[in-house]
Amino acid sequence: MTEQRDPGFFQTIYSARALRRFKPDPIPEDVLFQVMDAAIRAPSGQNAQDWRFLLIRDAHVKAKLQEWALEGWERYRSRFGDDAAIDALPRSQRLSLRSVEHLAHHLAQVPVMVLVLGLAGRHSTPGGSAFPAVQNLLLAARAQGLGGSIFNLPLGHREELYELLGIPENNQAYCLLPLGYPTDRHGPLKRKPVAEVVFDDGWGKRWAFAEQQPREGWQERWLGAD
Repeated sequence: MTEQRDPGFFQTIYSARALRRFKPDPIPEDVLFQVMDAAIRAPSGQNAQDWRFLLIRDAHVKAKLQEWALEGWERYRSRFGDDAAIDALPRSQRLSLRSVEHLAHHLAQVPVMVLVLGLAGRHSTPGGSAFPAVQNLLLAARAQGLGGSIFNLPLGHREELYELLGIPENNQAYCLLPLGYPTDRHGPLKRKPVAEVVFDDGWGKRWAFAEQQPREGWQERWLGAD
């Protein structure tokens, strides 16, 4: 099995950035199996385990997904305006958009994409039993030194996608996960403080303990000063 130091649970969580720029290096089969084997350990409503994961590595399929991603990117970027308008956005938002743009233009070069599906109508909350597996998958990918994120820009061509991949109509595609060894690095995540998003026994009621903690939370405990 390919050797990879497990960074540990909390270090993984505190450093699992959404990374969208990848090296061309292939993902070894045993690494990919470990990621998928972790994904299916997630909880599933009624233990249905109706999730299905379609690995996409075929060059022709990846090229078609990139074509559709570029269409999706052009629609998405129109919300923000031209390049000058995007460049004027706050740094974190600008960098995120530019990484999405990069991925749309280089999707065909991503080593592996995982299309996540489930039985349509099987659960009262669509995707409610699929997305816990998605989170397991992304955290396992981070623990194995991979990068990834949810990237749904190519999914606007449902009928063509289903025909291209032979997907039965009774399955619903929830998301696409490009995976690879990142050129950017894993690291600390900038998030709103717990005290701003967690309420105590009623909407808007501040949690006293959380207000006493650092605004950046406890990530320094797990990542150090980086």
